[in-house]
Amino acid sequence: MAAVLTLTLITGIFNFRPATAQAASVEQTRFLQMYSQLKDPANGYFSAEGIPYHSVETLLSEAPNYGHMTTSEAYSYWMWLEVLYGYHTGDWSKLESAWDNMEKYIIPVNEGDGVQEQPTMSYYNPNSPATCASEFGQPDQYPSPLNGKYSPGKDPLDAELKSAYGNNQTYLMHWLVDVDNWYGFGNLLNPAHTAAYVNTFQRGTQESVWEAVPHPSQDDKSFGKTNEGFMSLFTKESNAPAAQWRYTNATDADARAVQAMYWAKELGYNNTVYLNKAKKMGDYLRYGMYDKYFQKIGSAADGTPEAGTGKDASHYLMAWYTAWGGGLGASGNWAWRIGASHAHQGYQNVVAAYALSDPAGGLVPASATAGQDWSKSLTRQLEFYNWLQSSEGAIAGGATNSYNGSYSAYPAGTSTFYGMAYDEAPVYNDPPSNNWFGMQAWSVERVAELYYILASGGDTTSANFQMAKRVIENWMDWSTDYAFAGSRPLADAEGYYLNKQGERILGGDDPEVATVSAPGEFWIPGNVEWQGQPNTWTGFSSYSGNSKLKAVTKNPGQDTGVLGSYIKALTFFAAGNKAEHGSYTALGGTASQLAKSLLDTAWGYNDGVGITTVEKRADYSRYFTKEVYFPAGWTGTFGQGNAIPGSATVPSDPAKGGNGVYASYTDVLPAIKNDPKWSYLQGKYNSSYNQATQTWDKGAPEFTYHRFWSQVDMATAYAEYDRLINTRTEEPAAPKAPSKPSAAGGDKAVALSWNKVKGADSYTVKRATTSGGPYTALGNVTQATYSDTNVVNDTTYYYVVSAANQAGTSPDSPEVSAKPTAVPTPAVGDLVVQYRTTDTNPGDSQLRPQLRIVNNGTTAVELSKLKLRYYYTVDGDKAQQFNVDYATLGSGNVLGSFVKLVPAAAGADYYAEISFSPAAGSLAPGANTGEIQLRINKTDWSNYNETGDYSYDPAKTAYTDWSRVPLYLNGVLVWGLQP
Repeated sequence: MAAVLTLTLITGIFNFRPATAQAASVEQTRFLQMYSQLKDPANGYFSAEGIPYHSVETLLSEAPNYGHMTTSEAYSYWMWLEVLYGYHTGDWSKLESAWDNMEKYIIPVNEGDGVQEQPTMSYYNPNSPATCASEFGQPDQYPSPLNGKYSPGKDPLDAELKSAYGNNQTYLMHWLVDVDNWYGFGNLLNPAHTAAYVNTFQRGTQESVWEAVPHPSQDDKSFGKTNEGFMSLFTKESNAPAAQWRYTNATDADARAVQAMYWAKELGYNNTVYLNKAKKMGDYLRYGMYDKYFQKIGSAADGTPEAGTGKDASHYLMAWYTAWGGGLGASGNWAWRIGASHAHQGYQNVVAAYALSDPAGGLVPASATAGQDWSKSLTRQLEFYNWLQSSEGAIAGGATNSYNGSYSAYPAGTSTFYGMAYDEAPVYNDPPSNNWFGMQAWSVERVAELYYILASGGDTTSANFQMAKRVIENWMDWSTDYAFAGSRPLADAEGYYLNKQGERILGGDDPEVATVSAPGEFWIPGNVEWQGQPNTWTGFSSYSGNSKLKAVTKNPGQDTGVLGSYIKALTFFAAGNKAEHGSYTALGGTASQLAKSLLDTAWGYNDGVGITTVEKRADYSRYFTKEVYFPAGWTGTFGQGNAIPGSATVPSDPAKGGNGVYASYTDVLPAIKNDPKWSYLQGKYNSSYNQATQTWDKGAPEFTYHRFWSQVDMATAYAEYDRLINTRTEEPAAPKAPSKPSAAGGDKAVALSWNKVKGADSYTVKRATTSGGPYTALGNVTQATYSDTNVVNDTTYYYVVSAANQAGTSPDSPEVSAKPTAVPTPAVGDLVVQYRTTDTNPGDSQLRPQLRIVNNGTTAVELSKLKLRYYYTVDGDKAQQFNVDYATLGSGNVLGSFVKLVPAAAGADYYAEISFSPAAGSLAPGANTGEIQLRINKTDWSNYNETGDYSYDPAKTAYTDWSRVPLYLNGVLVWGLQP
């Protein structure tokens, strides 16, 4: 099959890379082939709504317990796929479409359809974020009393996020979506969507996917227990739980999306609308740095946590999750928010932290302290890796600020990191969360990226570089001892690697693994076992390693998704190694060669739908066991129409702390029996599984899966190897035409910009006074911007741009036009209007100007004598609503009305007139009104198009004097200019 695929590509060679005259490399060709496989509707990776499924196949149970769920993880990988497609083809539109789909279906915000998916977040009180409920070791110990045992600390981010964006509706992905509504709960708040927000894990570290109860994230109590919904399975209250919505974010996924957008920017993408969305996501992602209930970091070592007062509740790491929610219905005027106390090495993302903190990273968010927080997080994450690195080089689990999930006192001798306790397996124990090698490859690949970013940028001396270098070099030295292409490592029945003497390898440096020749096979580690703990962290300058922290590498396997991440780690390390030293060191050369060998070998596993291997799933016996706990007397209705827990339950185990019953997976989710693979699994279980010994005597069931994230990991591994390692000596080709040019007229000037073109050395800007030309060349520039100042006002000019390099010149870009216009002198006096906006999407359903008035005079001014005008185009004349989201002087004191302009002016056919009630008082000399956050929408929630609106400027994200919002005192213009 692999030979057929390769032949198909080569017989119709396509020249995707703009700067390459000859055929694409093998790796680029294979990336584009995998991209086509992923996008082919016949292969089944995407739903009817365009959502990527977790897996093409449906009978699957891991973090998602059904293949046609999706996760924030899948979406973040989709971003990465489209970034590299954009780089290789110059087509960035698919990246923007992917982000739009993400915003529509898995970021629970009003994406322009008028539906509020966080309807009561405005009621959130940052001084009392949530009520404390302890975590427990077993699902049987739930529900947890919602007793507020510890007072929560204060949330220091909410005010500045409101200030930056006009509201506090969290711009993060919810981690799990039922794409085809297989659970049957439906999308309560947005019923036009088939995809529905759902959740599973809620009951402590021992709750596996086999023990979880799926439930809706928008719970109006239509399902679950009568008058309680599903909430009473998880928390216990004195009264019946209220109807509510609640979402949970997986921080690693959102960080990966930001990471992808960093690379998009680095590789030529420059649409600020979507780059700003990534910044906003990074801004809200800071909640992942906070303790679950905002307790001071390290304060609970003795079992008595102390409520935080601000940033002292931040560990500056990426915790496992954040969560937020609020009420539904008439009494739903409340909201809450939590962070997470547990930080896992596998969730850290130093590339995202770099992008969000360093001006060179280009994605510093709008909030006042976001850049500072991410800068501190970058250093803290690098310290975390060093603290957790075993003597062999593998990275151990993580740390917690809430021991046992209940702020218990740390056991004597526990190692600490900035006051947090070492945890070998943070968050979940079935299976242990840091045993899977994928957690190593996923996480350290990002360290390899940072190492490359810093080294290629000339930074080889900073503390951050030295920390990244130490971690990645030690990790590479360890992992390459256990990875093979073309040979098979020998292991015993329990999965331990064997040396040439047939002895188990139980750690140590430079093991010599015994192998046999196996052409066409690849093998990488499957799991890692842990012994000991790291030394208490006292800083990188005094760090000398972890001689008492040991990693035992086990279970050689063929996980293709992990393989993709591992190859990218090898690739970025090799590229960084060469950038640092000028040529490969021995370890850098090993990494480069191993990456190439693994890529070549992996292609032989491409079955036409993707790269995959057969998996033996011994854990699938748990489909048939009774493990899902329900408290005594708890009965309800599931979305698939069945009663839960049902009648086929067994009594729960008192030793696990509960008093109830156990149901099976199929008792809760009976629709799985309709799956086309169910009869195979059931037959295999009946004929092979020995319930007495709990073994598959005639072999475990075998499945072949095409997981979306796994295929993207492999596809992008080919793309990154081509980008970073492959070198070309052939003559370059002429670049492609510049895309998405824009032109904006000013006073005797026109400002032009366009997307960068891969392979272009320079650009030529051409102008005409007639559409279609003929054009006259104005000049050559090396950047993707140009200012034409040789123009006459009130004349329309037409522009095209071409790109060039030593091989030739591209075709012209699409034509754009602009008319420079003289700028009238605005009125200037003692009163000044300042403006900003957080609304950088010009095509959504709301206008969000934020204003304040400054009095630079010497006398007070009655606010009731002032009126402001905000000018815009209505884009479909409909009834409109005026809203004041927040005003320092009181929202009720700010009034608004709409006036239609007849005739319309340039950039405006309406204005909103803003006035003030007598209760607003006076504006004293030297004072300002404080923030006035406005929101305007049409009653049918149809979209505006703010592009070109007179008073709108998406670039003004901080308060700036703005003459295009005129101000009137007693009807006389005293500031600004009318259109």
